[in-house]
Amino acid sequence: MAEIFIQRDHTLGMEKARAVAAQWQKEAEADWGMDCTYVANETNEKGEVQDRLNFERAGASGFLCVTATQLSMKLELGFLMASFKDKIEEKISSNLDKLLA
Repeated sequence: MAEIFIQRDHTLGMEKARAVAAQWQKEAEADWGMDCTYVANETNEKGEVQDRLNFERAGASGFLCVTATQLSMKLELGFLMASFKDKIEEKISSNLDKLLA
């Protein structure tokens, strides 16, 4: 199993960051067939309010954590998808960078 971890700091604030996560969710569901679940207003280990977008499909699962200052994603790839790890990481990083721009 391969893991991808992507973290992006931002200055959008929580509402705009939520909009970025919602757009990413739409694209993940439409383009990659991800099943997504959005959980709002959790508290993370730093005591910050965060939202968490959980996603999964055959061969991949993970989450996107959204705070007022940061987006962080962890993605676990199954055996068959692990060989595409670099390409998947590049695509997701590029996608998040476009959404944050």
